[in-house]
Amino acid sequence: MKKKIIRKHILYILVVLFIFSSSPHVFAHSSSQEGILAKTYHSYGGYYIGGEDVGWSIDEGLHTNGTTLTYSFSSTDTYLNSIYKSYVASGVSKWSGTVNIINKTDGSGTGQISTMNSPNTGTVAMFCKASANSSTGHLTSWQIVMNRAYTQSAVVLAHELGHAIGLNDLYASKNSGKLMYGYTSGTATSPTTSDKWGAKVITGGHSSHTWGYKFVSLSPQTYRLFFFGW
Repeated sequence: MKKKIIRKHILYILVVLFIFSSSPHVFAHSSSQEGILAKTYHSYGGYYIGGEDVGWSIDEGLHTNGTTLTYSFSSTDTYLNSIYKSYVASGVSKWSGTVNIINKTDGSGTGQISTMNSPNTGTVAMFCKASANSSTGHLTSWQIVMNRAYTQSAVVLAHELGHAIGLNDLYASKNSGKLMYGYTSGTATSPTTSDKWGAKVITGGHSSHTWGYKFVSLSPQTYRLFFFGW
């Protein structure tokens, strides 16, 4: 029995090494303490980190570089008044202690925030026009656009800033209480513990742990995070 277990572990290691050596879309962040990582065990070995089952989902291809996110307000949007800016400031404050989000008043931030007027869509606000370094996934530019046809709030802005941090939408009804729930029926008013876990993982804002994890791309569009603790 012991020999079989050892062979099984060796097989897992070889499979992971093969994926890393053959895929051009392989990214890695440092090790993490287990208390931050919610995890789901899979029958083929290891743990899949992130997704509907664990309450947060991270985007390894689009995320801020480190634990700081910078933005500026559009200098050409005449509708971007103090009220809209206050929603942004309040949304920023909701991530305080997890990610340092800074308003670059000189316009040098990686992100830009503006408004639009589009009453014929159901979009309240959106994170869009994002581009990133192809090898690291670190955002080089992005936008958050508030739709003036709908009422804005600090919660809406905190959600959109979550995308800039590197979090994906969640759609399972069991996640309706999370900030990153993708429907307007969500009930969260601030990032939950799960939202913060995901943010800490994608930004590297965590300490070391003896169990390591790697982000592995199985295709250019599909990313999986495997967690091995032998």
